[in-house]
Parts: sequence; structure tokens; C-alpha cells
Amino acid sequence: MKRKEMEKLRNNPSALDNKLASLRSELAHIRAQLASGGSIEDPSKVKHLKKDIARVLTMKREMELNG
Repeated sequence: MKRKEMEKLRNNPSALDNKLASLRSELAHIRAQLASGGSIEDPSKVKHLKKDIARVLTMKREMELNG
């Protein structure tokens, strides 16, 4: 996720929730593929998705603390 995309989401809590849900569903889909013995095109995608989820959660927490 690019920095500019993150800044756009910062001002919109519902967009943050939607992005978080889509990232989590994508990660679940990839994990299911791997668990069933399949392979994915880009193995580093799991790492990137986990980091993006953490970024979104951090932004949500910052918004919660700042009011």
C-alpha cells in the first residue's frame, strides 16, 4: 500500500474498515490456497498483506487516541 493511499484513508474511518476487511479476506484466501497444497505467484505477498493490515490497525488506533 502506497503512502498516498494511506493518507487518503486516514480521514475516512469507514474506508479504513473496508480496506481492513478486504486485506484480511485476501490474506485468508492466500492462506487457504497454501494450506490446500497450492502455490501462489508472489510468496512475499503474504508478508506485504500482514504489514498493510498492521498499518491500517495502527492508523485506526491513532484515530481512536486522538479523538
